[in-house]
Formats: sequence, C-alpha cells, structure tokens
Amino acid sequence: MASSPLIRAPSKTPRASEPQDVPQDVREKWQDGTVASLSLLPVAAVSPDSPVRTALAASRAHRGQCVLVVENEQLQGYVDMVDLVAHETQGSLDDAVRDIQRRFVPDATFRIIHSHTPLGDVAAFLQTRDVALVTDDEGQYITNVIVPGDLMRYADHQPAARAAIGSRPEEETRRDHAMVEILRQLHGYTPLIPDEVTDYYLERAGFQCEDVRLKRLLALATEKFVSDIASDAFQYARIRTNAGPSRSHRPGASARDRTRTVLTMDDLSAALGEYGIDARRAETFR
Repeated sequence: MASSPLIRAPSKTPRASEPQDVPQDVREKWQDGTVASLSLLPVAAVSPDSPVRTALAASRAHRGQCVLVVENEQLQGYVDMVDLVAHETQGSLDDAVRDIQRRFVPDATFRIIHSHTPLGDVAAFLQTRDVALVTDDEGQYITNVIVPGDLMRYADHQPAARAAIGSRPEEETRRDHAMVEILRQLHGYTPLIPDEVTDYYLERAGFQCEDVRLKRLLALATEKFVSDIASDAFQYARIRTNAGPSRSHRPGASARDRTRTVLTMDDLSAALGEYGIDARRAETFR
C-alpha cells in the first residue's frame, strides 16, 4: 500500500497526564501557532514487505516527508527521505522496507499531539525526538507526522503571519506601497532570464502583458524557484555521496575528487518531488 487511511495510535502505552514542559523562549517564538497552522499533508504509509521504491515514491509524493511502516493498522516504524535516497544508491529498490526501517519504540508514556496542540509544545517535543505523530483529538488514529523541517518552513513565514494580525486596511496599504516600490526597482533590474525568453513562454501560455516590470517580476520568481530546486538537489547529492564508499580511499583520487559532489538526475528528481513534480526516468530506461 502507498498510503493508509487508518493507523492506530499506540494503545498499550499510558498517556501522559502532565503538561508538556516548554521553555519560555520556545513558547514565545511560536506564539499562538498550532499544528493546524502547518498545513500538513495526509500521512504516507507502506507495509513492511513493500519494496523501497514504493516508500520512495510515497515520500516524494508527500514533499519528502517520512513514511510510516504499518502492519495490520499497527505502527511498526518509519523511514525518512535520507534513508531512502541512501539505500537507492547503496542497495536495491526492490529490497523490503523492513530492512531499512527505523523501529518505533514508544516512550514510557504517550503524549497526544493533535491539530490544536500549540507549536511550542511540538517544538519542545522534537528537541529530543526525530518525529512527532499527530493523532485525532481522541488520540486513537494517526493522521499526520511532523519533523523539525516542518517547523522550520513555518518559521520562515512567521513575520508575515504576525503582520497579518494587524488591521486589514493597514495591511493592504502596506502591501500596496511595498508592491509599488518593488515595481519601481524592477525598472532598472536586469534578470538572469532575458526579457525575450520570458516573452516567449508567456505568449505560449496565452498570457498577454505589456508591462515589462511584471514580466521581470515573473522572471525573478522563476529564478528563485530554480535556485531553491538546485539547492535541494545539491543536498540530496551530498546525502548520496556521503552515504557511498569513502572517496579518500580510492586509488589515484586527488584532493579535488575527494571534495567533488556530482549532481545526477536522480538528485534533481528527488528535489522536484518535494514540489509535486515527477521527473523520474521510466523504469524501461533504468
């Protein structure tokens, strides 16, 4: 199975009754945010006997989140994208997930985290754990998973979230002034993507626009998107390279070879998968 609609939360573990101990600075950092603020995707799950390729596809389809390993509706463990990408390089995609899964070992008590749980509590919980399981309000079924990266992505948008708390008319006025200033600066800005290239693809998409500032704004957004993908792909390449045999022991390896990271199509495909883009090669060509 590539996903599971019904995963039971640990039922034999006593539930914690005391509140989560959250440092004051952590609580202030996350303010009024809750788990619902993260806009999490539904949980991805596979069975222990599923091939690694199934788990890898599920992780890519869920923006690189970790995949739960479930058998008979019971949680057995999980695998994350790092495990999967490393095994794709060192092992076989046909190997069973049980061979690389991280076993789930519950704590002495089970703390319920649901959609209304404050993010400060989740951040404190993740200081000593890799994954937080999100359940329904009754704590019976697992609905989502949270990793530190989810909190980091949310934190990147915190300033905008705080500004939204203010008066809506004032906020709209600030946005209008900011957009006017951005458009003014774009008059003298030369994007890496030439205006002619932007014009060509806008015309192909049926988008009619004579304002060169708007075209350059779209080009700038495209540059940022490509830059983010390249950065993510490089991180996947680093993971794959570090998981491989040590290059320092290869005969004739120069200092440059030992520090070089080679970006492959598989790295790019993994990065694009986090944005919902499937660029993997067909199995016929593997």
